[in-house]
Amino acid sequence: MNLKQLDHLLVLSETLSFSKAAERVHLSQSALSKSIAALEEEFDIQIFDRAPGNVSITPTGQFVIDHAKNLLSEAKSFNKNIDYLKTGSSGSVALGTGPFPAASFLDAGIREFHKRYPQVSLHIRIDHWKNLLIDLKEGRLDFFIADTRDIADDAMLTISPIGGLTVAFFCDRLHPLVAGNPGRLIKPQELLGYALASVSLPTVVFHELKRSIGLEHNDIFEVRIECDDIALIKKILPGSDIIFSSSNLMMESELQAGQVVRLNIPMTQNRFGDWGLVRIKHRTLTPSANLFAILLIELIREGSKTDSEKYGFKKQTFSDRHSRKMDEA
Repeated sequence: MNLKQLDHLLVLSETLSFSKAAERVHLSQSALSKSIAALEEEFDIQIFDRAPGNVSITPTGQFVIDHAKNLLSEAKSFNKNIDYLKTGSSGSVALGTGPFPAASFLDAGIREFHKRYPQVSLHIRIDHWKNLLIDLKEGRLDFFIADTRDIADDAMLTISPIGGLTVAFFCDRLHPLVAGNPGRLIKPQELLGYALASVSLPTVVFHELKRSIGLEHNDIFEVRIECDDIALIKKILPGSDIIFSSSNLMMESELQAGQVVRLNIPMTQNRFGDWGLVRIKHRTLTPSANLFAILLIELIREGSKTDSEKYGFKKQTFSDRHSRKMDEA
């Protein structure tokens, strides 16, 4: 038995004419007759009664036809779903992200992906990379995106670099550091008297951030409020004396609304973070997971480029420095 034979069976049951059925399935009448006869012999059931000029369905034949309809329907659904899987237009994706990528680009990624592939189910986890790595290795995630500098070399993993964002310090518009003069230059030591809030940062990133604003190694500068829920930190910032270390991109709406201000603190660099897409090396992503990964990478790289162009520092070359000295002379 094969699906073509079942299709022949159903067409004959609908037309009750070998000549009409043969025409519909593009076979000769004798070839169709042989196909039906072979099926009856295999089942050891007479499905049709044949008389000159008349074809009818036997009672047992009706049972076979009803089940054949179900089988063909399931087969068509199966083939359709396979096509969806091959093109990424169906199935499911399980992904994880760190808090910064989630707050920066995930909403745009989900909206765009859902618009393109509305039949794909998305399962999303936002957590620290250590927990995401456990889920990835145990098969609960297809991939995750996070700062990867603290992730040790692991033969099981493939890490695709993506980019990062520019970082600044933010506070309430009435904060003592800026009250009455929001644009005044802030000395790094002035930050030490206030609580710093941040998502969990790799140790190397925090030390780089500390050095970038001119603090010494012995200066006690630490995160007192660590929370990976950025939305929560944003809520507690207004009306408090907390200072929030965050990306410029994530604070744009709050700055535009006038709720918070960006502290004017000179920094030797303001781009931090090496985001990467992490997956199991020899585990093939499903088409839908691969499509979502590609979309997120494109969004993050484009957003990082725009963010750096808007907030990044221009690198000073030797010729730049030399020209200034000559002008000053």
